[in-house]
Amino acid sequence: MRRLLLLAGLALAACGGNTGPGAATPSAADTPDATVTRFLRAVADSNVAGMAQLWGTANGPAAETRQPPQWERRLEVMRYYLRHEAARITSSAGMTDQPGRHTVVVELARQGCTSTVPFTLVQWNRGGWLVNEIELDAVGNPARACNTPAPPGS
Repeated sequence: MRRLLLLAGLALAACGGNTGPGAATPSAADTPDATVTRFLRAVADSNVAGMAQLWGTANGPAAETRQPPQWERRLEVMRYYLRHEAARITSSAGMTDQPGRHTVVVELARQGCTSTVPFTLVQWNRGGWLVNEIELDAVGNPARACNTPAPPGS
């Protein structure tokens, strides 16, 4: 009986707790740059659960707060827009007029295009940082080649 309980416990431990490949959870030790890097890694891995652990408000990640409304759909849109072949942080600075907020600017390369995308992070009340806002307009439409104007009436 003891052996059966041990095997059942090991099976449960092997199956539970992971939100997918490269599971991401916020950490009080993370810097804003590290949080953005982990968020973009979750994007590259199509790990929406990991993205949900790193995106939210000072109250916590969307995965825990279940906010804002339709948060899962919003993350899917972000994932679609932020798909990339390469990314690098070009600047990182605290917002002096808004304590507890930080801007990280990322250069994303996708299909021969390069975009400069600002990410705004908030300090989570439990420590660490969460992605709060991303200027998706700066990325451009992922369905169009770069520098291609939109057709009239679109």
